[in-house]
Amino acid sequence: MFPSMSSHESLQRRLADLIRIDTQNPSGDEWPLVAQLASELSALHASRVETFSVGRHHAVFAAFGASPRVLLNAHVDTVPANSGYSADPFALVEHEGRLHGLGSADTKGAIAAALEALAHRARLGPPVSETAVLFSGDEERGNTILRAFCASERCRGIERAIVCEPTGCRVGVRHRGIGAARATAISPGGHSSRADSLASPLVVLSRAALAIDAWGRRRGTEGPAGFEGLCMNVASMTGGVAFNVIPTRVALTVSFRPWPGADLAALHRELEAVARAAVAPDDVEWEVLLASPPFATRRVEAFAPELGDAVRAPIDLQFWTEAALLSEAGIDAVVFGPGRIEQAHAADEFVEPAQLVTACDAFVRGLP
Repeated sequence: MFPSMSSHESLQRRLADLIRIDTQNPSGDEWPLVAQLASELSALHASRVETFSVGRHHAVFAAFGASPRVLLNAHVDTVPANSGYSADPFALVEHEGRLHGLGSADTKGAIAAALEALAHRARLGPPVSETAVLFSGDEERGNTILRAFCASERCRGIERAIVCEPTGCRVGVRHRGIGAARATAISPGGHSSRADSLASPLVVLSRAALAIDAWGRRRGTEGPAGFEGLCMNVASMTGGVAFNVIPTRVALTVSFRPWPGADLAALHRELEAVARAAVAPDDVEWEVLLASPPFATRRVEAFAPELGDAVRAPIDLQFWTEAALLSEAGIDAVVFGPGRIEQAHAADEFVEPAQLVTACDAFVRGLP
């Protein structure tokens, strides 16, 4: 096991170095941290280290050994600092036994634990093998980096992935997906005195909204225990101008959260069909805004070599993670990391030092 006092101090130093770099998404810059991590991974005897980018977002991928089978992933970006921080969010502050700072739980604490575990193995051996590390950007908004990774040769041969998110060092194995779509109705528009002869986009989309809501309610008992229903949300209708104006364009936005195992693409098609049937003989433009799949680990027991007894008490998650994208790409995955979701995205975000040690212990023990 791992918990020496010097290691505790090293973990805190690493976390302080990570938090110091502003990687807020979208206002910060991921590249300085990714470049720093690439240098550290090279110094830790990775056999291959490369950085890559998608637009303004960045990642570093490192392989230990010739043929990695296990991936350790954590994201470098954070949400914007919430209002109400009592200290500089980019400085690690220890208060009442907690380590505060932006990203401390989500997920720079996990990065610190992973780096310390790799350093421990570099010092004491044996050399790490059959392992890849991906520290990736753009998790908090667009998932462009992880999607690019899954489409690349970098994931070839990887069988299992540990995706680091704040789970209190428990093993997360299921969560919902997220779908969103927008329907747009168009009219010549004009003066409200012509309302009897012109189609109203607001009325057209109101019919769609009612039908979509009813569709979601009809499916309210479907899904596995703990994930019943679609969480169908009629989110907004925009485009009205004034009481005496027939608008030319109105947009309806809806979202839903399918249960683990649901066919997201099929649900999107069904949702569109429901909307089009409701507005007929009028028509709408239809656009899928988001298609983030649900997630379910296929064989949690396969992660016992990496995560030990924690696999015996898996938990369901109420938040979405990029484990779903890896699973969709054919890589079995679990979600695991220090910190708790209640702290993520909150002012004075924190992680408990004991959680960092627990995660580091797991990584030391589990690295092949």
